[in-house]
Amino acid sequence: NSRVHRLLLLLLLLLFTFNKPSSKIFPYPTTRGRGDRVEPSEDHHKTMTRNGTMSLQHDEMDTTSPPSGSGTSAASPPEYATAATLRSTPAQMSAAITVDLVVAAQREANFLRMIDRKAPLLYEPDVVNHALRRYETFWLPMQAAHPDLNVIPPLDVHWVWHTHMLSPIHYQEDCEKLVGKVIDHKLLSSDEIQKRYDSSVRAWDAYCSPEPYDFLASQTPPTAYKTKCNYDIAGAVQRQRNFNYQVSLPHYTSAKFLSDAVKRYIQFLLLKQTYADQFLTPCYDFDIIWHTHQVHPSSYLRDCTAIFGSLLKHDDTVNDRTKGSKLLKGEALTKKLWTTHFDEPFWRRGCMFRGHNAPAFLGFESQDLACISYGDIHVPSISLKDIPVQREQLRLKLCYGNKKVTTFNADLSQKQVTKSGFSLVWQPTESSTCASIVKFPFERRAAKDLIVELEIFDKMFLQRKDLIKLIGKATLDQLLPPSNSKSAHNVAELQLKTSKDSEFTAKVNVTTSVNLNRELQLLVGDFVERQLSADSHLAYLSQCASLNRGSLNANSTVHIASHSMVDTRDGTKYTVQVIHSAPLLLSMILVYGREQRLLSMAHLIGADSLPSRDQLDNNLVPFLPHLSNAEERAFVILNKEGDYAIIKGKWSGFCRKQSATKGQKAKPGNPGRLHVDAFNLLKNTVQKLEVPSADGSTLFLIGDAQARLPGKRIECRSTNTAEQIASIFCVSTLFVLCNPDKVRSRNDSTSVGHQAHKWPLTLACGYGRQLPTNRLLLSSDQDGLGGCEIAPLLMCGVGCDGAACGACGACGACGACGGCGGCGGCGGCGGCG
Repeated sequence: NSRVHRLLLLLLLLLFTFNKPSSKIFPYPTTRGRGDRVEPSEDHHKTMTRNGTMSLQHDEMDTTSPPSGSGTSAASPPEYATAATLRSTPAQMSAAITVDLVVAAQREANFLRMIDRKAPLLYEPDVVNHALRRYETFWLPMQAAHPDLNVIPPLDVHWVWHTHMLSPIHYQEDCEKLVGKVIDHKLLSSDEIQKRYDSSVRAWDAYCSPEPYDFLASQTPPTAYKTKCNYDIAGAVQRQRNFNYQVSLPHYTSAKFLSDAVKRYIQFLLLKQTYADQFLTPCYDFDIIWHTHQVHPSSYLRDCTAIFGSLLKHDDTVNDRTKGSKLLKGEALTKKLWTTHFDEPFWRRGCMFRGHNAPAFLGFESQDLACISYGDIHVPSISLKDIPVQREQLRLKLCYGNKKVTTFNADLSQKQVTKSGFSLVWQPTESSTCASIVKFPFERRAAKDLIVELEIFDKMFLQRKDLIKLIGKATLDQLLPPSNSKSAHNVAELQLKTSKDSEFTAKVNVTTSVNLNRELQLLVGDFVERQLSADSHLAYLSQCASLNRGSLNANSTVHIASHSMVDTRDGTKYTVQVIHSAPLLLSMILVYGREQRLLSMAHLIGADSLPSRDQLDNNLVPFLPHLSNAEERAFVILNKEGDYAIIKGKWSGFCRKQSATKGQKAKPGNPGRLHVDAFNLLKNTVQKLEVPSADGSTLFLIGDAQARLPGKRIECRSTNTAEQIASIFCVSTLFVLCNPDKVRSRNDSTSVGHQAHKWPLTLACGYGRQLPTNRLLLSSDQDGLGGCEIAPLLMCGVGCDGAACGACGACGACGACGGCGGCGGCGGCGGCG
């Protein structure tokens, strides 16, 4: 018996030894060259097989597909009888990472936003091809010869370099092929970039001359450049546009949000390490952390070697979301393993797929500025250069036609104005609340010239001496943006001359921007029920905007109305379509210009895309869009360039009239009001308003537009007319969706409460129709919604696992969720296996 007892104790000890986590991170070499074989000790190869027994693996890990001959297909995730024990602890994994990922991720998010907002030109195929030539011919050899992490590359080069690093194995191979070594990189802060910009330009010029630093000044070769890299960087650039959109909302710069994302990234790495033969997919919050890690190549190699024994592959080419695809099955397996090993849910607010790809791929067109007939010309800055002679005083006068616009004076007594490169610039001061130094109205039918008059002179006893006067002019067409321009900005160059034989000349550059003064009348159309045709653009946009894509099928219908907005002054017409479906959780607004050009779109945005307030830093809560309770609703407004604004609404103050009872007086009811937060995502500003206002006014101003709910007139002071129209309709639709009061018929003559059943704007937005209103979603009777509880999709509470209601798509990868997957695998990251 004692012998048997000792044998049992020995077996228990062995089982405990094999199953407990390692006491330290696996001690792979901290550095190695590409291709060097790693031979870890035998303990490092011990992993759990499906039946829970131990096996030895002698091949290097491939984190996206199983080893050859393993018998496991990535398209058919295994059913583990017993979950494997994680091979490390979160603390061990964190200790192996040598990059401050929170700070670096904030810089990564800002860099991606700059690419999307400031330089969308960098997605154009010709520009990308030109950037590849500069990257391979100049930047990589320059950094190989003179490595310096503080030198900032030209923006086009930086973008293709950044994209290249997101395929770390290809990047390592291509660098060694082209320049014999891996070129390192790190993300810099905006202050560091500004500080080192000039020295970076000098370093570029010293090595790359005559190739200019600015890619816009570079001459494009007559023939396309043939890249020497094995990796298709040009194709990856287009895929990254989708990823960038998924992580473009402001909460991706919150330190608290990113800190939580880093913890989830650690958990993701633990799964990657333990289930090395499986294809696992990330959510977007820790996918951007993964990207951030990769764009520090030396650190990423060192950290991956310490954790996995080799470089962890990142594959963004897996985009097939058909039923049974590798991507959908990978999503299902990832959630299953996540639920098995971790207490926190895989689904997380503000971290999931946003329902559609980047707006650039949705069929938007740019605002047509060719037919501007009237508005205001703003002048943000004026520069004067090549002043011909030295004088003490200067006076610059601007007139539009015969009307004086403004006058600028300058004291030149302490300046050498004739020195080469000297210029005077007038622009708003830092304390100014206006973005321009002057503005004036214009009309094309009464076009005038801008007259610029320059006087330079000396002064003696309040008298002018040695006066020289120069005059130049610009036509209205020169001040307005070109007809093919996508921007409302322009620069008019004026040559000033003296009236006598052009003895003296000077140059003036007038920077202009145009604001339109639209006065639009609403012509309300009727709502009709329409079946969504599978191959129509409306069906595609409805699928993109729906928060319950799982209910979308061949028989799905929507309620749609087409309204006209007409400017009676010049006949300009916009068409506004309002589309609703309660079963699809769909409220969508489409704004078209002439020839049915889609200019702007607004749709409901849910908890899968927006975080809750407790996920954000306390000081940022007022400035970042979030959904924190079930009664808040939000629209996102889009155009061709991306997100324009988020309009959030919440109703307050509503109470019904209470009749008198024994011992208690009657209490009057209160219809309450809508509280609106308007987040301008371009200007990073927040506007708060109430409808009706505290004094009962139904007039509301949002952005550069204003309207009254009972009226039919919208005034807009912006070239972004379509986006401003969408803003007005968003507020009006939120008034309908959030209002808890009962729906009244149009014949109801009751004067109590808001008369939304009679107001043109609320009727145009669908009042009384089948809408996904708060009143319907919060009620117990949801028969009209297909008999399922779909409210959590839209108003998921803090701590709710969206997968419980089908929001994350991890229901076994059946595709019934509409293919959103929610894991970050769709479109943008392409699976990132």
